[in-house]
Amino acid sequence: MRSLLAPLVGGLLLSLAVVFGVQWSIVQVAIDEVIHEYIAGELAQDADELFSGLSLDPARDASLALAHFDPHYLAPLSGRYYQIQLDRTTALRSPSLVRETLAMPTVGQGQRSVTQVVGPKGEALLLSATGYALQGRRVTIAVGGDLTPVRAQFDRLMARYTRVSLIMFALLVVLQVGIVRLALSPLRRVQADVGRLEEGAIDQLGERVPSEVLPLVREVNRLLALLALRLRRSREALGNLAHALKAPLTVLTQLADDDHVRRHPVLGPQIDEQLQILRARIDSELRRARVAGGRAGGAPLDLRPEIETLVETLRKLHRDRRLDIVCRIGPGVRFRGDREDLLELCGNLLDNACKWARSRVLVTVRQDDALQLTVEDDGPGCSPDDLGRIAQRGVRLDEATEGHGLGLAIASGIAASYGAELQFGRSQELGGFEVRLSFPAG
Repeated sequence: MRSLLAPLVGGLLLSLAVVFGVQWSIVQVAIDEVIHEYIAGELAQDADELFSGLSLDPARDASLALAHFDPHYLAPLSGRYYQIQLDRTTALRSPSLVRETLAMPTVGQGQRSVTQVVGPKGEALLLSATGYALQGRRVTIAVGGDLTPVRAQFDRLMARYTRVSLIMFALLVVLQVGIVRLALSPLRRVQADVGRLEEGAIDQLGERVPSEVLPLVREVNRLLALLALRLRRSREALGNLAHALKAPLTVLTQLADDDHVRRHPVLGPQIDEQLQILRARIDSELRRARVAGGRAGGAPLDLRPEIETLVETLRKLHRDRRLDIVCRIGPGVRFRGDREDLLELCGNLLDNACKWARSRVLVTVRQDDALQLTVEDDGPGCSPDDLGRIAQRGVRLDEATEGHGLGLAIASGIAASYGAELQFGRSQELGGFEVRLSFPAG
């Protein structure tokens, strides 16, 4: 599953980009309209001023009499122009037009038209044409202004606005990412609790989480408690079963020891054989059922004291043979799992080695990325054919032949429950049987 932060930040970036893009477009259009309206207002004011100074002589020719005249209209091709039309004939033009003529729209009396045309120098010209009436004649006064200087200032303004917008965009992104990270911090606590749960430091997840995640955390905690309860009940039930079967097995054993039964040529051996099979089967299933498998709650186990205790017990069991059992265990080697599983697994491997060893057993435990345990003996070892059978998946060695099969099936089952790998071979150091157990990293 991908992180929640990536789609949230991605959606945030996209949303902010759309908002800022729309805002930039609206501001650009709005400022452009304001500039056009402002310039058009100035041009209309000039047109009214020109009309106020306009007069017709007796020959009905137009003339201008203004006390103050904008010098821009006098400089050639200055970018500020006017043109006065009587009826449909051009009567007056500003000196700034030189010999050029503006294309004037048709405007009725009291009407005004604002258009953008090409000026005498090819510049963008805003042209305001207003219709008047003077002494019964129709007068149209067109005043034009060059938009180039204004557009240059407008472009500089938009460039500054764009830079400020980008800075604000970056600041908002940083701020929002911080807010999202802060909002997701309770989920990081859950992640940390899961890591501590894997390490065995805790047996339940903390419930200081957002309400959206709380039902999931509670369900996980419920399942963890249920699994622990089922494992405990299963072990208690198996203990009760073993205790309940102990008395009938004792009675059957006593009956088998009866002289009448033993003297029977067929019945005695059959009862003994079936009792041995029944005991072995019950012991095997009880040991299998005690396996928790996988990571268990609680702190990681220190392997050194656990294995040394097992070795000391085996020395006492085989004291008449005076076995030399050597442990090579690295410092700080820990097992993340159930203690009962560890004792059952190592106990089977060590007991198997002690049974077949002549005088020496070597236990080596090291931990790099993964935990590795090796048990070797100086016994007769296994033939290549037997090693091939041991390596086959699903072979029940404790039901095959005696020898190195005793307990190895149970050990294989425990190892499989932890995802570990069991390998069998011949010891390079002692010359006998060798079992290599490798747990996966983590």
